[in-house]
Order: sequence, then C-alpha cells, then structure tokens
Amino acid sequence: MRQLILRACALAALAAFPLAGARAQTAADPAEKPATPAASPEAKTSGSLFALEEVERQLHAQREEIEQLRAAVKEQSRLINDLRTRVEDAERLAAGGRNDPAVVRDAAYSGAGLAAPAGPQAAANAKQPEGLEARVARAEKTADAVSKQLGSMTFFGDMRFRYEAFYGQENLSASSENPAVLGNPLTTRQRLRLRARFGVRGKVGDEFEWGLRLATGNFADMISTNTTLTDFFTRKPVGLDQAYFTYKPKALPGFQVQAGKFDTPWTRTELTWDNDISVEGASESYTRAFKKSAFKNFGLVAWQLPMLERNSAFVLGADGHVDLSASGRAGRDLALYGAQARTQIASKHVALNLSAADLYFSGTQFVTPAQVFGTNIQFPVTVVIPASGTTPARTVTTQVSVPRDLLVAGNGNLGLSLANTNAVNRDGRLSSGYNLVDLIARADVTRSQKWPVMLLFDFVTNTQTHDVVTAGANGADVLLPNDQGQGYWAEFQVGKDLLRVPVDKIARGDAFFNYTFIRAEKDAVLSPFNGSDLGLSTDMRVHRIFAGYALDPRVTLTFTGFFTQRPTGLLGAFGQTPAGSLNRTLTRLQFDTILRF
Repeated sequence: MRQLILRACALAALAAFPLAGARAQTAADPAEKPATPAASPEAKTSGSLFALEEVERQLHAQREEIEQLRAAVKEQSRLINDLRTRVEDAERLAAGGRNDPAVVRDAAYSGAGLAAPAGPQAAANAKQPEGLEARVARAEKTADAVSKQLGSMTFFGDMRFRYEAFYGQENLSASSENPAVLGNPLTTRQRLRLRARFGVRGKVGDEFEWGLRLATGNFADMISTNTTLTDFFTRKPVGLDQAYFTYKPKALPGFQVQAGKFDTPWTRTELTWDNDISVEGASESYTRAFKKSAFKNFGLVAWQLPMLERNSAFVLGADGHVDLSASGRAGRDLALYGAQARTQIASKHVALNLSAADLYFSGTQFVTPAQVFGTNIQFPVTVVIPASGTTPARTVTTQVSVPRDLLVAGNGNLGLSLANTNAVNRDGRLSSGYNLVDLIARADVTRSQKWPVMLLFDFVTNTQTHDVVTAGANGADVLLPNDQGQGYWAEFQVGKDLLRVPVDKIARGDAFFNYTFIRAEKDAVLSPFNGSDLGLSTDMRVHRIFAGYALDPRVTLTFTGFFTQRPTGLLGAFGQTPAGSLNRTLTRLQFDTILRF
C-alpha cells in the first residue's frame, strides 16, 4: 500500500512540472494573455488514489485556456489586417483630395468598427497621414503651377474619311464633234480624301478663354480642310487652323470680345459662307437672355476681318507720271466688315430663330480675281525665238501657272485668272462690289426627341451689283445690265443633326435625312467664300440630299449627293454660249465616316 501511494505522489510531481512551465510561459508573453482569462482552481495535494483524476482535470483546464489564447491571437491578427486595409483606403482618399489627417484616421478606424485611437497610439497612427498629406500637397502645388500658366484645358477634334465620285463633268472647249458649239464630256472621277483636326481649348481665370486647333488641308485653300490621298504616299500638310483668345468681362455679362483666327462668329448657311473657313481678325458680341417670355434671347455681333494686306503701289499713267488714283486702288487692303442681329422665339416644342446680317467686302472691286481667289495664278509669258538659218524669228505667247501659296503676300498686279465665277469687266476686274444683306429664318419642332424637324430659309441680296463692261464693235465699251444679285437656300431636315449636337445627346441608331435647294445668281455672293462642295459657287442651281446614321455616339456614317446645274449655260449669265452647247448636270457623291472626340 505504501508503495502505491509513493508512486501516485511521483506521478503528481511529474504532472506539476509541465503545468508550472505553461504558467511561466503565459506570464512572460503578455501579448498572448486574454483580456479576461478563466480562473484555474488551485491544485490540491491528496494522498488518495483520486489525485490522478485531479491532475487530469487540471490538464484539461489548461488545454482550454491555451485554446482561448489561440483564439485571441487569431482575432488580433484579423484586426491588424483590417486596420492595414483601412489605412490603404484612407491613402487613396487622401490622394483624391481628402487629405485631412482626421478624415484619414476616422476613415481607417470606422471601417474596422473601432473608435479612433487616442493618446500615444493616436500619435503613432498620425505619422502616416502626415506623410501622405505632404505628398498630396506637392502634387497640388504642381497642378496649381500648371493651372496658373495655362488654366484648365480640354482636348477635342475629329477625323473624317471620304470616298468621293464625280459624274457629268465637262470642259468649256469647242466640241470635238462640232467646233461651232462648246463642251466636251469628261471621264468620271473617284478619289479618297481625309480630314483630321485636333485642338485644345482652356480658361485662364474667370474672364479669359483661349483655343488652338491644327487641321489638314492645302494652305492656299481657305474653304476646305480636306487632303486628297494621292502623290505617291507623300506626307500631308497640317497647318494652324485656329488660334484665338476670348475676353468675357464679369462686369458686363453676355458681352465678349474674340481675336485671332477663330470660328465664323455669325449665323449663316453655305449659300454665303463655307463651314470650314476660320476667319481672322476680331469680333464683338452681346447676348441678352429673357426669362418667363416667349422671346428667349436677343444678340448682336460685329466683326472686322482683314483678308489681304498689300504693299504700297506705284503705278505710272499713260503720260509717264505717277497715277495717284491708280496707285491708291492697287495698294488698297481688302477686309470684311459686318454686323448681325439675331433672336429666338420659343414655346415648349417649337423654336424660331431669326437673324439679319450685313457683310461688306471692302476693296474687292479694285482687284483682279487672281489676286484674291486663284489657287494657281496665271502669268502671261511671251517668248521670242530668234531666227536661225532659213527659219525666221517667231513669237510664242503662253501662260505659266504658279501656285498661289508661293505668293502669299498677294502684292502687285498678277494678271487675270478665271478661278472665280463672278462677273468681270473687260479689264479683268470684278464688275460688282459686294455688300450682302443676309436674312435667315429657322424653325425647330421638337415634339419627338428622336425625330425633331427643322425648316430653314436663307435669302441673300447683293446691294452693290454693277453693270458689266464688255468689248463692243471697234473696241468700244458695252454695258450689260446686271440683275444677277440674289440667292436662295431652302432646307428641310428630320432627325438629329449628328454632326453638331453634343456627343452625349446621341444614341446608337440615331439618324437624319436632309433635303436642300440652293440657287445663287452670278453676283449674289463673292464666289471664293461660299460652299466648296456645291460644284459651282455662283450662277448655279443645286439639289442636295444629305443623310446620316450613328454607328456609335462618336462615329457617324453620312451620304451627301450634290446635283448641280448651270441655269444660264456654260459661259454664264453675261457670256454668249453658242446654241447647242453641252450643259450637263454635275453629280457629286460623298460617302463619309466621321469620328468625333
């Protein structure tokens, strides 16, 4: 019996050693100590056989305590990971502009379901937001420096790829079948063309805006930004299409001044002015809006646009002395001045826009068309071939074509070119002056958002038409009455204008259809500046069909057909076209893919 008791005591002593080691390890590692550890009953010494049961109970209790410690450590690891995620989220918030340390700290702890730490722990956690705030401050400083130099900026532009075909072309030469009449049919023509425009506009402060735009196109062709895909894959020219600034004073709301090279500032159609022209000079406008009235607004706009600056001229008269009058005309600059009044009257679904403009072209009656209009200027050249042996001397007269962009200054009397379609006198100068009174009325019916309806009528009259001077018998001047001073534009459209409305208002599948009738008499408008796609600028009658479909809010397919006729024959209103001469309808078809951004 005594041996059995001694063995039990030895077993109890051996069991006590691991228990004491576990308690010592728990006391040495406070990080693993649970917040409220379970109380362990003190070991009781017993000399009975039931001491083994007591040892097993204590071991079981210690095992439960260890499991609780493991659970506590696992929970603390989860909280640390959660806090790390919240701090990273707070950094992203601060990078987006919310760089207040309190906001960062509260964002980090609120997601974890904890209160923001206080005391020493708060000071430790505050170090990271302070570093983040410094980085954000540096970025904001850089952005402020750029903003002070350039202001806010927006990029914009478009690309257009075009297939174009011509049918019914003819020349003005004597017929190959009957030399007594004029006109020979020409072969059809097909070409591919590209237009690319890219710009940036911005604001400096609250009163100044600016813009720059680059565009493709021939430098000497002011009414088109197209470039033809030809010339054995040569690189295509890109030029400065716009460069301007705008001043909008806060003290006078609705008023603005614009200067540089910019979009045409007045309301117009291509009867008088091509859409691709970027004018040069200055314009001023004022618009007043009205609330709670059928009259929605009223506006005035004026412009001063120099077209051609020339050097001082020195012209000798027939007596060999300086002709001051002729010198003044030869050295006169050309400019376009004008003004327009416009207003809008609108109800819930109907809007009526009215405008009246006066465009005065100063100095054009003193120049030959070649000085202003010709892409290629024709120089008359006389060559004398001296006698040789039995061959007598000969004189040959011809013309040399020089690209106009090589003579940008436009100085000097460069001779006659028939590049324009306006009437000219026998001396090669324009017969008429040009002061255009342009009246436009446009009605928009928007009962259907997908299929709005637009009606537009444009009437223009030239108040400075003059009789045409031609050569009569024995070289005498003959005056032909000029009644060719009016033009008309009538347009109907159903559907959204996919090329002008903002992209965010276009949906895939939107479409439009447009029909326009155009008639311009010989001197109704100054021919180099109106629509370049009409086939003829003046002395023409055109039927235009225009349709479009949106493949995407930014991608539009369009088809345009121009059917142009000459109402007065090949030689125009003041020419003697022989009876029986050819006068075909010119058909011009365009298929476009347009990307806007």
